[in-house]
Amino acid sequence: MSLHVQFTTLLAMIGIGMIIGASFDTYAHIFNRSKRHRLIVWVADILFWVTQALYVFYTLLVINNGQVRLYIFLAILCGYAAYQALFQRMYVRLLQKIIRAFVMLYRLIIRMFHYAVILPLRLLYRLFVFLFITTCHFVFLVGKILYKVMYGCIRFLLQPVAWIGRFVWRKTPLRFQATVGRIFHIGKGFLAKIANMFRKKG
Repeated sequence: MSLHVQFTTLLAMIGIGMIIGASFDTYAHIFNRSKRHRLIVWVADILFWVTQALYVFYTLLVINNGQVRLYIFLAILCGYAAYQALFQRMYVRLLQKIIRAFVMLYRLIIRMFHYAVILPLRLLYRLFVFLFITTCHFVFLVGKILYKVMYGCIRFLLQPVAWIGRFVWRKTPLRFQATVGRIFHIGKGFLAKIANMFRKKG
């Protein structure tokens, strides 16, 4: 391995150490590890460090064909230490501001969606329910009025027929009235027997 490649690898690993430090702070702030279950934190940490290892290996593969030396790990530690000492506070403050900005933007989008979509749909639903109930009441009221009008008209029209029927019935012989009464009584008894037969079968 040439001196140029070694120097390039050294600088790249120092930079990767800084990137790992920034990535870990980003992961810790976004994932909020202190409020998660231990098992979830354990799995997430493993995935995080596996991802960082793959990133380091890919960088080495590009720079020096994947050759691993002891100074590579020392360079990564130096880069991580340099990030902790020089850039961590500044980066964490910037990260917190970015997270707050994204949270504010998210809340703004949710509010806009609520006022632009959810609230109009609720108002339309309430308007539809109000119109439906009002229409049902109106139809019921109109039907009730029409029923009373039609019932009054039919009763008025049939009243002369009822008077004539009563007059004719009074003028009929008593024998005929008795015969009709017996027929009616027989028919009523016959219908009662049929109803009893169906009840017993049921």
